[in-house]
Amino acid sequence: MSAIERVLYNILSSDIGRSASFYRQLGNFEQIYTSDWYIVLAVPDHVGFQLGIIAADSEYTPAEVRGRPAGGYLTLVVDDVHAAVERARAMQAEIIREPVALGYGQTQALVRDPDGNVVDISTPTEKLAR
Repeated sequence: MSAIERVLYNILSSDIGRSASFYRQLGNFEQIYTSDWYIVLAVPDHVGFQLGIIAADSEYTPAEVRGRPAGGYLTLVVDDVHAAVERARAMQAEIIREPVALGYGQTQALVRDPDGNVVDISTPTEKLAR
């Protein structure tokens, strides 16, 4: 079995520049690759996790997933969910759910990115209590 070297989640987008800007502001990502159809963002000091923003209509987007994805969401674990929600609000993102402490130990909020994808922003509840 091969070892995982990085995790890359690709988000289909109608405007990759707009989406990349949204995620850079929301999650403090670095933009590490840019083309006219694809942008890759990475978490500083954790480049094993990367977020790809791919043009939904690109010839390189697999035909089976072109258009809007269904049934998935991205989770960003951040140091302060409340601050992240305020950043999202300042960017005029739709806040689907304000931060709420959940029974499994995370305080979670839900927002929508510019293409309508659901983003779960969470912080361990214990960390927020400190």
